[in-house]
Amino acid sequence: MSSINGPATIDQLVQDTADHGHTITTRLIRDWTEKGLLDYPQRRPAGKGHGSRPALYDEKQRHLLQTLLHHRKQGVGIRALAQIPVGIWIYWGDEFIRLRQVRSAMATWAGDPRASLRHARQIAREILQQFDHPAATPAARKALLDTFTDAAYTGRVDLTALESAARTVFEPGFGTLHRVVGHLGAPLTVDSQIGVIGARLRAIAKLTAHEFSDGDFNNARHAHLLGYAQYVRDQPFLAAQESADHPGLYEPVTPESALNQSCDHLLTALGLGTIYPERTTDFARFPTPQIAFRM
Repeated sequence: MSSINGPATIDQLVQDTADHGHTITTRLIRDWTEKGLLDYPQRRPAGKGHGSRPALYDEKQRHLLQTLLHHRKQGVGIRALAQIPVGIWIYWGDEFIRLRQVRSAMATWAGDPRASLRHARQIAREILQQFDHPAATPAARKALLDTFTDAAYTGRVDLTALESAARTVFEPGFGTLHRVVGHLGAPLTVDSQIGVIGARLRAIAKLTAHEFSDGDFNNARHAHLLGYAQYVRDQPFLAAQESADHPGLYEPVTPESALNQSCDHLLTALGLGTIYPERTTDFARFPTPQIAFRM
């Protein structure tokens, strides 16, 4: 196999993949570039009146392509593949992935829920799993699912209706009491989850409308890393005290889990930054931590 070293043209990228046991076309590379899985290559003018020479993908993008193809061979879809460059940007920085690529990858991952009711309902089912209680009725689950779906599909969020529907599923029979799952230092409650859901839905709307600035993205990354570093430190203690009816509530952080949740985490941080802009100023006082992943 040939080694990957230095920048390369699109034809050389195709040869890279052949050398590593994959078969692709230049059309696939261009398609993945538009979707943010790969960054756009650097153009090279040939001089006045001479057009341009073949554009070059840098060495890091050549390695990224091999990573993407490895996961695609395992059956990973385009939406999930988009999380790879986003995760690299979050945890390893701009030296490896540019923000312009992150924007495209996030758009690919998020899509436009309004264009697909089926997609919106899939998002709603994922959220419903966080609230489910064995004593909840099928009617209550359906009401919550429909409320979530409508919010994801239309982009309009009625947090009061969402909270009411969530409590009938998460707190059946609790009356005026509020259910708390997990350790009090990092509890799962309706209020906490509704706040996150509201932030995510607002972020999707702003992401679709291209309303986030570069500063918003960088602030969101910084805020996420601060919170995630604290969770990594606390996770062993939290996991040791989690309840038997919610095993795995405090999952350990691994490179794989961080990558698989990278778009979710960035979207949430973007949304929370919109709702609580004063937190951006507070977080800016702290240096950016390095995440110590458990292998």
